Amino acid sequence: MKTYARYSRGDFFSGGCSGLYHLCSMLSACLLFGAANAHAQSSVTLYGLLSVGMVYTDNAGGHGQTMMLSGPQQNPRFGLRGVEDLGGGISTLFVLENGFSLTNGTASQGGRMFGRQAYVGLSSTGFGTVTLGRQYDEIAQNIPLFQSGVVFGAFGAHVGDNDNIFNSFRFNNSIRYQSTNYGGLKVAGQFAFSNASGQFSNNSAWSIGGTYSRNAFQLATAYSRLNHPASVTNSGGAVDNNGYGFTSPFLASPGRQAGVESQSVFVVASSYALGDWVLAGIYSNAAFGYMDTTGLRLQNVEVSIRKSVTPSFLVGLGYIFTFGRYTANDAKPHYNQVNVGSDYFLSKRTDLYLDGIYQRAGGAAAVAQIYSLSPSTTKSQWTAILGIRHKF
Repeated sequence: MKTYARYSRGDFFSGGCSGLYHLCSMLSACLLFGAANAHAQSSVTLYGLLSVGMVYTDNAGGHGQTMMLSGPQQNPRFGLRGVEDLGGGISTLFVLENGFSLTNGTASQGGRMFGRQAYVGLSSTGFGTVTLGRQYDEIAQNIPLFQSGVVFGAFGAHVGDNDNIFNSFRFNNSIRYQSTNYGGLKVAGQFAFSNASGQFSNNSAWSIGGTYSRNAFQLATAYSRLNHPASVTNSGGAVDNNGYGFTSPFLASPGRQAGVESQSVFVVASSYALGDWVLAGIYSNAAFGYMDTTGLRLQNVEVSIRKSVTPSFLVGLGYIFTFGRYTANDAKPHYNQVNVGSDYFLSKRTDLYLDGIYQRAGGAAAVAQIYSLSPSTTKSQWTAILGIRHKF
């Protein structure tokens, strides 16, 4: 049976200009440099992904909306990946990855040239890998391929991506260690520095995680902690001034205008494959402490099932229940969400996808809002997505 590679996905927000002319010039120079130094047992690979789709939403700000959207099934990106063999089982590696909008060409991640990833490090076959730079936290490293929205459900993230499985934020100034594989077990941890003089915890972060795989069974867990991410005195710290926190309108009267003082997320996920069927589950717990001393906790429970009808045709169904509590007024919002998806591979690199998402808000939740879309004016919202994706 043929197996087609799938990738973790990133956030949906984009903005700013990238200077693509300068970027392409640099990419060309890097490729020529890599070719000229092939005798040193090094390699540089140019890779990327293009994804775009037509989206219809029944209620976006009170009206139906039809639009073309960049990256419904994974966000577009291209990058350079390099490895140099230093001998003795040790190698140097790097990744430089740019995110952009396919519909208008603008750069994502606040206009950064390499906003998705930018790191360099050393790897040892016996001791693991150490990397330094701008990197995914351990939740985004370990959990995405257990989530229905990532595998087949377009932007069917847990409401507001409150647990960062969709990689809404990354760690800057980060040092990460990834172990080698010990009988199916791998562990990793990282720390992201504030870089502020005399303020070690002012916009710092850390994350740990691990995965275990044995035959048809897979298990993953991760924990991330952000300290003072909304700091107004240190915007150059561990996380950017957007992407973290919980910004969807979850209450009729949210009551909190203060920034995020702390954020912690715990996730555990597992899956089991039985022939052409895969059953997966996720539990996540996200806690937000605000500067006005109030707090919000959101818990997400997801179950999904998917089947490879043929080696080139995948279908899947996912259900998500999100519930929480806001301490200021004991408000208790909750959401029910269903992700339905199908994916047909024309080749190993090109596929067509047709997905649908329905969300129903309840309790103290004021309105429904599927991730990356404008909020509904009611407590329900649904969307349908038809798109194409190509990897190179």
